Amino acid sequence: MADGTMGRAPVKGVQVDVAVVGAGFGGLYMVHKAREAGLTVQGFEAGGGVGGTWYWNRYPGARCDIPSLF
Repeated sequence: MADGTMGRAPVKGVQVDVAVVGAGFGGLYMVHKAREAGLTVQGFEAGGGVGGTWYWNRYPGARCDIPSLF
């Protein structure tokens, strides 16, 4: 994260295998799977931490930001 609160700031000129935009469900899982595959990863999140839309927007009673049968 650029402000350094959630980890190291990106270093100009350093290459990584994967850039993940967003630290919601999908972004965190992508970081996990990429690291599991032995890839280097840099994550970017506009919010103040992890959580994604479902966390930061705090929809009343919502558990996820996609339509679901459950």
